[in-house]
Amino acid sequence: MPDLTNRVTWAGAWTVAALGAGAWWLAGLSAAAGVTGGGLIGIINFRWLARDLRRAVALVADGQASLVRVGRVGLRQLFTFGALGALVAQGWANPVAVGVGLAALPPVLLCQGLLSAREDT
Repeated sequence: MPDLTNRVTWAGAWTVAALGAGAWWLAGLSAAAGVTGGGLIGIINFRWLARDLRRAVALVADGQASLVRVGRVGLRQLFTFGALGALVAQGWANPVAVGVGLAALPPVLLCQGLLSAREDT
C-alpha cells in the first residue's frame, strides 16, 4: 500500500503541476494559485488519510482501538477545510480553480489503482 500511496502522490504532483502551468498560461496567477493550492491540499489530505488508515487498522488489529485514537481521523478534515477556506477567503486563489485542483487527484488515484491491480495479477 505505501507503494501505491507514493505512486499516487508523485503522479498527482505532476498532474497538478501541469494543470497549474496551464491555468497560469490561460487565466493568470490567481487561477494557477487555485489549481496548485487545491491540488496540493488534496494530495496532502490523501497522504494523511492513507497514514491514518494504516494506523487505525493496526490499532484495531491489536485490540488497542479507542474512540480517542481513532477519532484523530477527524482532525484531518478540520485541517483540510481550514486550509481550503483560508486559500479562498484570503483572495489568493480563484474558487473555481481550487475545485479544479481538488478534482485532479481522483482520476490519478483511479488510474494508479488500476495499474497496481494489473501488476498484482
